[in-house]
Parts: sequence; structure tokens; C-alpha cells
Amino acid sequence: MNPAPLSAHASAHPDAEQAVSTLRLSIEEHAIGMVIPPTAVFDGNLKLDCGVVIYGKFRGTLECAKGTVIIAPGAHFSGRLSAERIAVAGKVGDPAKAAKDSALLIASEDLQIGDGADIHAVIRAPLFNIPMGAKLNSSVIKSMLGTGAG
Repeated sequence: MNPAPLSAHASAHPDAEQAVSTLRLSIEEHAIGMVIPPTAVFDGNLKLDCGVVIYGKFRGTLECAKGTVIIAPGAHFSGRLSAERIAVAGKVGDPAKAAKDSALLIASEDLQIGDGADIHAVIRAPLFNIPMGAKLNSSVIKSMLGTGAG
């Protein structure tokens, strides 16, 4: 994407210019390279060097060497997920299964959980942020991943 035309167009509308700048910062900051759209159902395995935003359903294994995986409100993830950073605002796992058989989330740096998140999984990360409104039926493992400690 060439940012020059966006900046030229956006300069006529200050709000649009700010929105484009914010969007570009978020995409770069989280190294987002792929989006699973709201109506999509993905079954399988993905191994990527970038972050992903999931708006639809993902079942399988997702390994992201870099960036953030964002499970958006309304999205559903089940399977195994590993990434530098994970942010959950949607649903993870299947309450009909044991958490260990439902989903596994491994964040090497940070795992953020939103108010409306509904998680039925094993989660592992060195840092957690769990708000009061989140539904958590999980095995939480605080690990030393990514900290240089063994």
C-alpha cells in the first residue's frame, strides 16, 4: 500500500488522516499480516511470520513467529495458538470439553484478555492481563517464556 495517496486524500479530512495514521500504527505495531474475516471458517494449520486478526472461526494450529494474534469480539478459536503476543476479546475453546482438550494459547511475551472474552483453554504466558468481566475456565500457567530465563 502506498501511503502517499492516503495522506494526500486524508489531509482534506483531519479525522480521516488521524484514523489512517492510527490504523497504520496498529498494523505495524502488532505486525499484522493476515485477517480471517467474520464469515470465514478456517480448519487447518498455519505457520506465519506475522500477526493475525481473527474475526471469524479458526480451528486448528496457528503459529506466528512474530507479532500479535487478536481474537476479536464475535470470533471463535479452538486448537493450538502460539505467538509473541495474544489478545482475546472473543471466544476460545469448547466448554463441552476439558480445557486441556479444547484449546492451548502460548504467548512468549504477553497475553491480554478483554472484558467480553470467554476462554475455556490452557493458557501460558509470562504476563497476563485479566479484567473482572472476562469468563475464564482455564488452566493458567505463568511461564518464563521470552524472558531469557530457563
